Formats: sequence, C-alpha cells, structure tokens
Amino acid sequence: MRRRVRHWVRATALSTVALVCLSGCASALSGEPSAENAANATLNVVGVDKSSSFDQTVQNALSDVEAFWKTAYPTISGGKPLEPLKGGLYSVDGLQVAKTGEVSGPAGKEGCIAESPSFIIDNGAFCLVDDSIAWDRAETHLFAKLAKQYGTLMVALIFAHEFGHAISYRLGVFDRTPKLQTIYTESQADCAAGAWAASALKHQAAHFVDTTPEKLDDALEGFLDGRDSTPGTINEVSHGNGFDRLSALADGLKNGVKYCYSDSYFNRTFTERPFSSQDDYDAGGNQPLADVVDPSGLEVRDLNRFWTAAGKLISKTFKPVTLKKADHPKCGGTPTSEFGYCPTDNTVYYSASFAKAAYNSLPGVQFDQDTGDVILVFNQPADFALGELISIGWGLAVRHQFFGADMDGTKALKAAVCYTGAYAKDVNLAQTDPAAKSKILLLSPADLDEAVSALLDLAGQDRAFGARGTTGLDRIQAFNQGYKQSLSSCNY
Repeated sequence: MRRRVRHWVRATALSTVALVCLSGCASALSGEPSAENAANATLNVVGVDKSSSFDQTVQNALSDVEAFWKTAYPTISGGKPLEPLKGGLYSVDGLQVAKTGEVSGPAGKEGCIAESPSFIIDNGAFCLVDDSIAWDRAETHLFAKLAKQYGTLMVALIFAHEFGHAISYRLGVFDRTPKLQTIYTESQADCAAGAWAASALKHQAAHFVDTTPEKLDDALEGFLDGRDSTPGTINEVSHGNGFDRLSALADGLKNGVKYCYSDSYFNRTFTERPFSSQDDYDAGGNQPLADVVDPSGLEVRDLNRFWTAAGKLISKTFKPVTLKKADHPKCGGTPTSEFGYCPTDNTVYYSASFAKAAYNSLPGVQFDQDTGDVILVFNQPADFALGELISIGWGLAVRHQFFGADMDGTKALKAAVCYTGAYAKDVNLAQTDPAAKSKILLLSPADLDEAVSALLDLAGQDRAFGARGTTGLDRIQAFNQGYKQSLSSCNY
C-alpha cells in the first residue's frame, strides 16, 4: 500500500474526450425531520447492480438532486426547463476494471469510458462528450468506503456536485472564452452541492428528509477525507484544497444557486498551492509536536506579532499571550476542558494528551495501485490542526483584551474562530511572496485542510472549547468569514 495522487472532482482531457471526475458558510439550519424518507428510487442505470446498496444510494441521491434542479434551473436559465441527461447513467465495477483493464457490456460505450476505461477506478464523472454520469460502485473502492464511514448524505453531496457540472454544461460554462481553469468549474460544482444541501436541511429532499446539521457535519468530514492529495508541483493544482472546496460548498448553502451560477462567482480566489520544497513535501508540511507547543516557538511568537499589529490599527494595545501545559485551564472552561484561555493570567492552557491527539488527527486515504482498493486512515500528523486550536485561544484573548466581551457562548466561539481565519490569511503565503519576509511563521500548503478538519471535529469537543451551540459548518463559516473579510466582520 502506498499513497497516490487522485483526482476526485477534476476536469480532465482524455485525448479528444473531456470529462469531469468525481472524488471526494452559512449557519446550518436547525430542526427535526418532518417525515420518513421516501421509498427507494428506481432510475434507468446502465450496468446497475441491484444487490448493491451503494448503487441504490446513488439512485436516491440523483433522484433528489434532479428534482431540486427541475425547480431551481429555470431561475438561472431565463425560464428554460431542465433538460435530462442525454447520455444517461452508468454504474461500473471498478475492481473488475482494475483486473481486466476493460469495462464490459453496454457501460463500455459511455463516452469517456470508451476513451479510457481505467479512469473510472475509484472515481466517477460527468462526461462532456455524451452528457452522462458514470461511477465506480466497487465495495472496496473509494466511494463505497467513504459512504460506509461517513453516511449516505456524503454520497448525495458527491452527486450533487456532479450534477452541478451538468448544470454548468447546460449553461455553456465549459464553452467560455477564454476557457476557465479547472479549479473554477470544480468550485462552482461544490457551490451547487451546497445549494442542494440547503434544501436537504429544510427536509425537501425526499430520500434524505432525515438530514440534520449533525449528519451534514459527518458528510463534510467525508468530503474533506476524499480530497485530493496536496499538490507536489504547480501542474497538479486543479481543484482547490479542502478549505477551498468546503468554502465553496458553504457559499452555496448560504447564497443558493443564483450565486453559484452568476458571472461574479468566478471572481473568487483560491488558496491551494504546491509545496515549495522537497523537504516540506516529505514532511507533509508538519513541524514536530514539541515545536508547535513550544512557549517561545514560532506560532506563539507569530500570533503575538499579528495581534500586536492588529491592535495598533484600532488604537488598542495587545498584551502578548503565553502558552502553558496543564491538565486543565486555570480558570473558566468546564471540568472536562483540556484546552482553553484564562484571562486572569492571559494564558492559553493545553493538556499534553489532548495536544498529542489534536496533532495526530487528520484523516486520509490509501490506495492499492494494482486493485484500486482503499483503506481509510486516521490520526495522521497535522500540526496546524493543533495550531488552529491554539489560535482560537488567542482569538478569545483578543475578544477579552480589545473589547471586554464575554468569552462564553456561541458568539464568543464564532468570533474567536473568525479571528483565526484572519490570522491564517495573513500567514498563508508562499515563501517567494515578498510579504512573507515580515512573518515569523508561514503556513504549509496542507495547513488549511488541517485547520478545517480541526474546526469540524476537534474545536467543538468538550475536551476543547465545547460546541457552544455551533455545528462544524458554523465554525467553518466563521473561519471563512475571517479569512475573506476584514477583522471587523468578526465582532459578533
């Protein structure tokens, strides 16, 4: 077993055949499901395995996504009705393709499969050639494994993304001149997935009527887990990193389809970039755990640098915060808290055990190159997952020192997370950027994925800051707000 770069939601050229491959914020809406899920959908799928629970989940997802777009599409098409997929739907046993190099039967005639059968392994695609959608259903391959770990809603998000490509195709997005870079069309499809998710949270998706904010958080973790590997070279940059993708999904959830398919959507910027050196690539962009929690280390010094400078802009004085190890914060928090800020001594406290768990917290995927079989791996090193928690502690200090505001409850946590987004933007620079010279610390290309992972899972744990009425999506939204807007937007 060894890692390989995969392309989950990527526009690719196969000789003369173009395809768009699958792969792997607003506040989440609350409320309880109002009804039972509808009976299983039956769609016309070439090659469908009637015994496959994954194939059935895909049919349910596509049924609901298409129903959503039958209503939504006329609002962005000038009143034109949604045209069904001309090329149809195709289910393929990717394990068999890995063994034989071929797709047998009628599925082999699908436009993109006919050109390159092996692309379907651990993948799926909206094919621009014949307006079709195909996927790998093998139980030991990527999609089925992610579905088993993270739930069927994660599958629905994948195919809501894919149908988003079909909408872009119908609107002529792929025909624009000059041609859009792949990352823009992939982001638009992620936005479309978010717009569909908003309807699911309102219990308007017949087969996912039991969608809750908690289930959506689980699905987003799967979406993040199925991300592309961080690129090693500039030529591999295509989709956006986990932060770019979840940010786009959150924008769609908040703003809806008119936002996703407006011309102004392509004015967005992206944060994905390749590693700048072989050493950084080999280390996965991680510094040792001991360095992250060093009270005089790079992150502590740089956080104090950033907030001292930010304070001067609003005529405030920032008193540098210290970082100390202790089983529990010396004040505030809960009896179970092992991470928090204490205003009485201006210190962020962390327990050694939780710091270690946070540092080793990133999920990932391993592939067998010969069979395409997948193993989901967990507890991978992620220095900025821990760094994100430390930064949230500094955010609470900012709220206390600059504004004398409370540090309990939903607003306090959202504000602190928002501040971390602003800080992350300040240090998310390539080493060659002239502005990097003034920084003590710079983020590695993988760090924003690690931050998003920490926001989804770690930050809301009782061992850390507690959920305080927020979901993982809420926290990502707050981080996204701080990253994209001014610090003043964080004053909840």
